Amino acid sequence: MKLQALLVFSIVSLAGTAVGAAGPTAPVMHDGLVPVKSRNLDKVYVRPDTNLAEYRKVMIDPVKVEFSKEWYGSVNDPRYVARIRPEDARRIADETTSNARDIVADAFKARGYEIATAPGPGVLRLSPRVTELYVNAPDVFPPGVTRSFARDAGEATLVLEARDAVSGTLLAVIVDHGTAQDMMRITRATNVSNAFWFDGLYKRWATNSVAELEAVKNQARKPG
Repeated sequence: MKLQALLVFSIVSLAGTAVGAAGPTAPVMHDGLVPVKSRNLDKVYVRPDTNLAEYRKVMIDPVKVEFSKEWYGSVNDPRYVARIRPEDARRIADETTSNARDIVADAFKARGYEIATAPGPGVLRLSPRVTELYVNAPDVFPPGVTRSFARDAGEATLVLEARDAVSGTLLAVIVDHGTAQDMMRITRATNVSNAFWFDGLYKRWATNSVAELEAVKNQARKPG
């Protein structure tokens, strides 16, 4: 059984200045966003002519989590002993995403953004979602009962929507897919190790996201 994970987490395109459309014939995303070429992330979408430089504060909504539908079928395969109950799924979701919100906040604070607690002028609202979550070897038994092994903790596609905190207008979306620990050999998986490696995935993604946003900002500053 090969378990795979998709984690969707969207984050904001906090550029430092106005970002123009990708061109008159550029494909348009839902709600009027257009794609922007990215060096490190799978997909970046920005609303044309949005002045992202005016946003120097971010408020971050609680992370929403949904498992992949295929995940339930895989981990509850009758050939295997493990069975995932609803309470197990909720615990696993909490354990593998409990630090995601703080990780995103830390990445933006490191770039000089202030964390806001309420909407206001110059505040960008980030709404992270983790969908299609797939944990390869969930730790569902008490210690000593059984052991789970895997080459990686899982996979994820991250999606976080960025909106003007006052008007609610969608301004940017970043989407990226990654693996939580790509190991060279099979090792034991526990709830602690799974959370650790998913945190690593979030940190890489958040760091790359902010770096990409800075690159978009610098590119927009160049004379046409």
